[in-house]
Amino acid sequence: MLVAAPAFAQTPDGQEEISVLPEGPGQEEVFYGCSACHNTAVIRRSRLSREQWDGLMDWMVEKHGMTPLEPADRQVIVDYLARHFGPSQQRPGWRNPFLN
Repeated sequence: MLVAAPAFAQTPDGQEEISVLPEGPGQEEVFYGCSACHNTAVIRRSRLSREQWDGLMDWMVEKHGMTPLEPADRQVIVDYLARHFGPSQQRPGWRNPFLN
């Protein structure tokens, strides 16, 4: 039996391409800023509220030494994440097993 895995845009050397993220304002900022430290799969699996994404920026600064973002850059990034990876963008038919 052959099972197809989801196809995400990668370069021949296995690096992600920006097209793994939805197009829109903030796509470049999120891709280049976030993928400097981690794979975008972390983002693509998350479904956080705007407040949670914003708080996550503080946590990454405090716990992981991320350079604090300029307020305007932070707003663009948090807005993009909340719009494309917010709780209401959950995959159809998917239910978080940790929530009742």
